[in-house]
Amino acid sequence: LYEAILRVQRSCISLCRANASLSLDKLHDVAEASLRDQLKQLGFDMSGQALESLFPHHLGHYIGLDVHDTPGYSRKEALKAGQGLYIPNDDRWPEHFRGMGIRIEDSVCVREENPLVLTTEAVKEIIDIEALKS
Repeated sequence: LYEAILRVQRSCISLCRANASLSLDKLHDVAEASLRDQLKQLGFDMSGQALESLFPHHLGHYIGLDVHDTPGYSRKEALKAGQGLYIPNDDRWPEHFRGMGIRIEDSVCVREENPLVLTTEAVKEIIDIEALKS
């Protein structure tokens, strides 16, 4: 499940560039479609409002002094990509994933052709996370 979310996160980060011409709302749509596909592959029933139950928030938010209060700015401005998935503990979801929550975040500077990930030191690979536990 973690690797599936990491794939979606990386795909979305690759689109955090001006020449992709995507708004934050459009990038969110890409994330939702990718998550839906990845979760189906893991055995999740994605019918109805399933994705809204698992991914109830928007893709990202701005960074700076007024992170959650940005009057006058649209969702077409600079992006901070971070997907989170939260699996309720009920029979609708595959048993071995119930009760899990996974969120992977990076701070990203949107440039013309390539996104600049500002949080490269944050470990995301499973092998690196496991090494931190030891």
